[in-house]
Amino acid sequence: MPASSSIPDLRHISGRLRLRHLDLLQALHTLGSVHKAAARLGMTQPAASKLLLELEDMFGVALFVRSRRGITPTAFGQALAAKTHVLLADLAGARNEIAALAAGASGRIRVGVQPVALPVLVPRAIQRMRMHHPGVTVMLHEGAHDALMDGLARGELDCVLGRLMLNAAQAVFSTEMLYEEPICVVARRGHPLARSSRITAAALARQDWILPPPDAPLRQRIDAYFAQQGLALPAPVAESVSLLANEVLLRGADMLAAMPRAVAHHYAELGVLAVLKFKPDWSLPAVGVVQRAHVEPTPALLRFLEALRSEAQTLQRESNVDASAPEG
Repeated sequence: MPASSSIPDLRHISGRLRLRHLDLLQALHTLGSVHKAAARLGMTQPAASKLLLELEDMFGVALFVRSRRGITPTAFGQALAAKTHVLLADLAGARNEIAALAAGASGRIRVGVQPVALPVLVPRAIQRMRMHHPGVTVMLHEGAHDALMDGLARGELDCVLGRLMLNAAQAVFSTEMLYEEPICVVARRGHPLARSSRITAAALARQDWILPPPDAPLRQRIDAYFAQQGLALPAPVAESVSLLANEVLLRGADMLAAMPRAVAHHYAELGVLAVLKFKPDWSLPAVGVVQRAHVEPTPALLRFLEALRSEAQTLQRESNVDASAPEG
């Protein structure tokens, strides 16, 4: 079907569009076959073909190209399928929130979390929610930055917590900085440097290290620092950005690693690691929260954002006090 010169207006589309059309579109886009999509949805192939023709008539464009090998989405079909995925994800989120309300809760939110926010910020925010809004359920999804942002864009998450690494071109998202914090150097509690009141760059350069991968921003800052001091670190014992892996490795041997201040002090309070008396200027992007732009947050999400802001202010104050304290 050739694209018409004028796409029908929204009233024309919304008056005819049904959820069954969207279910079919998503199945066709995923499976690339009318036969397979019909089977998934429990309908006959002629019924699926009829629904597809209705969809194309509604929008006035060809959504798929048919061939012997199946169907392939056109640029129009690709764009509509992407929006359909978000619409169905939002509908699922609304259904889950209504189910939570019906069960006596007051909301459910889906939060993507990067490791930097997991040990300290998230537990504190959830504890605050538990005290002030006990009916809100927080569903946590831990993952890497790119995977979480993809989930947020698809409407599968309500927000993402972690390092703010978005550029201005990503207008689909709105960002809010929560706090900035310095980087600390940590070791096991019995490490020889754990008792030192004055630690030099030369002393650090003689140690074994767990470092981030070479392309990580923190690794580049660490390498640049030692280069400026005329020093070079030995080849790292391990390269890792996993907080859990690094903590386990540090406990078992005399090695050093760099961690965000809040995480480092969290492990120190647990008696697991020691924070060395050394204050490097190794800054990283601020920790913040990302949402989809132009999507109104639910009341439950607004309450969670309030809790995040309150706990982030506390973390920022703690970080400022720690940064101003003299070494030794």
